[in-house]
Amino acid sequence: MSEIIGKIKAINLGLEGFGDGLRGQGVSVDQIKWKPPINVGLLKKLDRLDPTIVEKIEAANKQAIANMLAAEPHWIGIKKAIDVVPGMKPNMILHSGPPNDWDHLISTQKKGVVGGALHAGLAKTKEEAIAMIKAGEIELGSCNDHFCVGAGAGIVTANMVVNVSKDLRTGLEGYCIPFEGRVGLGVWGVYNEEVERNLREIEDEFGPAVTMALEKFGPIDVRSIIARSMQMGDEIHTRQTAAGLILVSEIVPKLLDTGLPNKLINKCIAQFTATERWFHPLGMSGGMSIARSIKGIPYCTLVTSIAQNGVKTGIKVSHFGERWFTAPAPRFVGSYFSSEWGPEDAVPYMGDSTVTEVVGMGAFAAAAAPVVMRLRDGGYREAIAQSREMQQITYGINSNYPIPLLDFTGPGMGIDVRKVIETGITPICHGGIISKDGGQIGAGAARFPSDHYMAALEALIDDFSK
Repeated sequence: MSEIIGKIKAINLGLEGFGDGLRGQGVSVDQIKWKPPINVGLLKKLDRLDPTIVEKIEAANKQAIANMLAAEPHWIGIKKAIDVVPGMKPNMILHSGPPNDWDHLISTQKKGVVGGALHAGLAKTKEEAIAMIKAGEIELGSCNDHFCVGAGAGIVTANMVVNVSKDLRTGLEGYCIPFEGRVGLGVWGVYNEEVERNLREIEDEFGPAVTMALEKFGPIDVRSIIARSMQMGDEIHTRQTAAGLILVSEIVPKLLDTGLPNKLINKCIAQFTATERWFHPLGMSGGMSIARSIKGIPYCTLVTSIAQNGVKTGIKVSHFGERWFTAPAPRFVGSYFSSEWGPEDAVPYMGDSTVTEVVGMGAFAAAAAPVVMRLRDGGYREAIAQSREMQQITYGINSNYPIPLLDFTGPGMGIDVRKVIETGITPICHGGIISKDGGQIGAGAARFPSDHYMAALEALIDDFSK
């Protein structure tokens, strides 16, 4: 009997006590949480749709998953935002999350926007910058509306540089600023003389040198690095240690063969090795280039964007193109870097890095990185359970990223708003906890609300019923 029990692998749905009983007998158990549907009335409306509409929805969603699986994101360079980001203007400053006006920006983004105005030379003083913003002389915009991923505060100015990841299959690009470090303007909303010097070095020396190397010797395959790193402990949102090391092994030989001065090459290598998180911007920009391939597919009910500005969280759904559906931004559960910090010091979720979850990374790939679960006192069992839970709200599986703890299947990919309402499960996303004063003070995960998913499904049903 013990030999038979040892071969059983059970999935427990709902009450955890049943799973505990099986574990006590030596049975391997994956715990799947169960919740009632979020809105039964919407589900009844969904059931009343014409069968031909349902067929169109299924065909559209299958096409979207096929598009994402076929995408080939490659890192092609680091270029000025004004030169590559669609719709970017010299007097524009982008921020993370859904569009927001100056009066409703949280303090961290306000500080970042003012710092961006000074860095871009749009204003000489903080007071002048604020006056110009209020007068409309400096325009604010959402990174996501320009296919740019605004990590954290998401500050992007015209003169800043962005990583460019291009899907070689479609030619669609995604953009994200380079990682400045634990203190910086773009992500953390911090601006001072040291930040300015670092930004100038990135823009004037680092970016052009890396672009030269990639243009001379060819782009770097982002998807390949992600696939390898997920078998080495990364989930690509909170942890990119393996991906960063693989990236160094691919970019450094290219830099060494450019013929650039050794001093400049050493500076570039120092940028890549100063933090284990340098690959993060490529995971995000690559994710955006993939997500773009499913935008605007008629009848497609899959989410193409998740983004937060510290006030609101917003999603976009394929069928509606760039239309936003919003709800209050959630708060993190996680660990703080110091005992002096706590939830009262943190802003609600702020940042667009959740594009990684949209395409099957981050929290959806938790089983690839059990160490990340330690931020919430979890381990490999909780990591597997989280990935399994997220699979219940996705239309497909990202087979490009086989994960050992999922028996070499991939994470869920393609959040279906219908399944969110049917299962009662809303997405979980990993991320960094940002201080009200700017800078990162911890990391963890957030469970998202359901309001904007209900609004999106209701709008879809209304549109499909016309």
